[in-house]
Amino acid sequence: MAQFYKELKDLRQSREISLEEISERTKINISYLNAIESGNFGEIETPYLRLFLRAYAEEIGGDSQRSLEQLDSFLGTSSPSVIANSVTEDEMDNDFDFESNQWSVLSGKKLRQDYLIGGVLSLILLFAIAIFQKIFNEDSQAIITKEGPQIQNMIQPILRDDLQKDYILDQTIDELLQVKPPFFLKIKTLEQTAYTFITDTLSPVSKSIKSNQEVDLDAFINNTELIFTKTRGVSIFINAKKIEKVAEYDYPIRLVINTKPPSIKIQRFKPLSLIR
Repeated sequence: MAQFYKELKDLRQSREISLEEISERTKINISYLNAIESGNFGEIETPYLRLFLRAYAEEIGGDSQRSLEQLDSFLGTSSPSVIANSVTEDEMDNDFDFESNQWSVLSGKKLRQDYLIGGVLSLILLFAIAIFQKIFNEDSQAIITKEGPQIQNMIQPILRDDLQKDYILDQTIDELLQVKPPFFLKIKTLEQTAYTFITDTLSPVSKSIKSNQEVDLDAFINNTELIFTKTRGVSIFINAKKIEKVAEYDYPIRLVINTKPPSIKIQRFKPLSLIR
């Protein structure tokens, strides 16, 4: 009986498939293909022999599994058993670069190392997120400068006591409002600011507003007071009507809104430090 490798060669020739074609498709060196057909299996390194034989058999339309069994019988060896962390021949196909004859098998040890590294990186990411959440809270924001991102403290609201202690009244403007209560007040910002909302029926509410935000206050029907830390880059609307004389001021502005008759008092303040 002819040796199995001679039968494979006869099958290839009968189907008029050249070794060059097989080499081009599989990237297996022709010298290895010749070694397979001549039975010189010692010329092929053991880790590659089974892989090359299987690829060769499939290219010529043979039974690759039977060819591997015949190889084991010819060499007097048994098929490799499956053990933990072993690599299947399908995985060998994926990990072997035929052109460079380089073999890369991800061992169980390396896999565990990769898992460990991934876990550490995940913990670092979670820690970084927590730090950023603490940095970018409601009291601060990042701005982009030529030196890179920098943390900028948010402008803080001021109260009546702050006005009396640190500022002096510079100008007062009284105007009648062309709208009737209930009043709806909207604040649009290009730059950050802060305000304190004071009404007789509720406790004072103080808030900081970041740049490029829009805030709608709850509707009110009673006399109300608002103190803005500054109004540069800030637009204020009452019932969709813009209050023109409060914009672009770098110091506190106090708005007193009366319901009977509907009117508004605009008071501009300056720091005492500018007067002294």
